[in-house]
This record gives sequence, structure tokens and C-alpha cells, in this order.
Amino acid sequence: MLRIQSIDFKDTKERTYNIKKKQIESFPLIGGEEANMVTTQVWNQHGSTPINAFMEAYEGELIFIIYTRDMNPAQIADARREITNICNPLNGTITMTILLNNGAVFNRDITFTSAPHFPIGIDNRNRDWQKVQLFYSANNPFWYAEAEIVESFQGVEPLFTLPFEMSPTTPIIFGNVIPSNIAINEGQAEAPVIIEIKGACVNPVITNETTGEFIGFKDLTMTAAQTLVIDTTFGSKKVELDGVNVFNKLDFASTFFNLAIGENSIDFTDETGNNQATIHFIYKNLYITL
Repeated sequence: MLRIQSIDFKDTKERTYNIKKKQIESFPLIGGEEANMVTTQVWNQHGSTPINAFMEAYEGELIFIIYTRDMNPAQIADARREITNICNPLNGTITMTILLNNGAVFNRDITFTSAPHFPIGIDNRNRDWQKVQLFYSANNPFWYAEAEIVESFQGVEPLFTLPFEMSPTTPIIFGNVIPSNIAINEGQAEAPVIIEIKGACVNPVITNETTGEFIGFKDLTMTAAQTLVIDTTFGSKKVELDGVNVFNKLDFASTFFNLAIGENSIDFTDETGNNQATIHFIYKNLYITL
């Protein structure tokens, strides 16, 4: 059975607060998120026809305790203040990290919708413990894996074998550079991606052949020392060449595509046809539930 080992909260200042499993009284680990179902219905139709579904923002609650048996009033006040320093609405987006008993780690970006509640009454506050209630919202409803996946679309076909003989005229060929163009999304939802292109190229085009979408450029020439970064994350989209915004260089028909669930076949071309540049896809698997 999956169980929580710990919950960590980290704010944008890298401050953290940790809750251990023995402190947790109530936390909805699995499921709970609702979806907004898009349907259509025509005259004389029984029921409706599903078109699409979008996950709603998630409203959550966490109840845990702090053990106060060995604390004096000043120490209890400090413990409550330590929680409030991190877990409050004014801190903006907080990273919630869940460690499960099978070693898996998942993250979720949340914002607290109220200051921590420290309820009164003998069942909530006594000599042994103080109960704490945290209320939060996950505007992005997805959990995301701890591990970041980096796909480099370039491989090597090994040709070198032992034994071998040196030749004064014929070079030794260790291998041929071959394209590697598969990105695998093992999550439960489409995954946004950060695309890095490094090296000389002219008007690069990145195509997700699985979905038919592409990101292309016009009037963009890169040198060997330059790096182009494209972020397809909703709400954080960007296109930067060495840190400078180059949205104006995009082909107007481009789509900031996500990786479909499963295998995605990626094609990378430019007008030179020399394949001197290297392309990297950086992404994390997303999950509706743990």
C-alpha cells in the first residue's frame, strides 16, 4: 500500500518546511481532481457527444500535528511561526514535494489560500499536540515527476572493433553520427517541453511528427557559440537566443506543442542541411493522480 513518508514545502527563497508521516492526520493522496468536460449536443440527439476534457484547479486541505509535550509556550510559538513563515498566501507559488514509501518522489506547485489554522479545543490543542490545518490551491492540477528527462537528438553508430591495425594513410573510424529522434512521455498527460538548440544553423524547424505540429523560424541565423531556448509551458512560453527575446523570428504558423503521451517522433532541420547544431528536449512526466 502506498503511504506518505514525508511532505516538504519550499518557497521561492529556498526556505523549506518538512512534515513527517507520523504527523499527518488527513491528506488526500490519491485522486480527487475534477475535469471540465466539453461536450456538444444537436437537435434530436440522445445524450451528448464528448469533445474534450480539461482538468480543473484543485482545492486541497492538509491536517497534521506538531508534538508539544516537551515544549514550553515560547517554543510552541516558535514552531507555529516556522510553519507560517513558509505556508502563507503571501509567498506565492510553493513547491509541495511528496516522498512515498516506495521511494517515488512527486511534486506539485501550489499556493496557500489562507494562513495556517491552529484550531482550539481539547482535541486540537492540548499538552501533547497542536493541530494544524493548511488550505491550498493547485492552479496547475498536475503532479510532476522529480526526475527531469533530457533527450539529445544525436547518437553514434559504433564501428570500432578490436583487434585493429593502424594505417599511415587510412583514418580509424570509431563511429558514425546518426539521428536519434524519439522522445517518450510516460506520464498521464501531455508534457510541455523546453527545447535547446546549440550551434550553427539557419531558420531551424522542430517538428513533432507524431502530432504534425512544428516550431519554425524566419530570418534567424545562429553561430556555433549561440543557444536558442524555447519553452512551450502554458503561461511561461518564451523564445530566447542567448537570453534575448526573439519571438518576432517565429514562423507565424508555429505551435508551442506538448509531447503526446507515449512515443513522439521529432524531426529537426534547418536551411543549411549540415546538421551542425544539437537539439535537446527537457521535460518531466505529468500525472493526474499518484
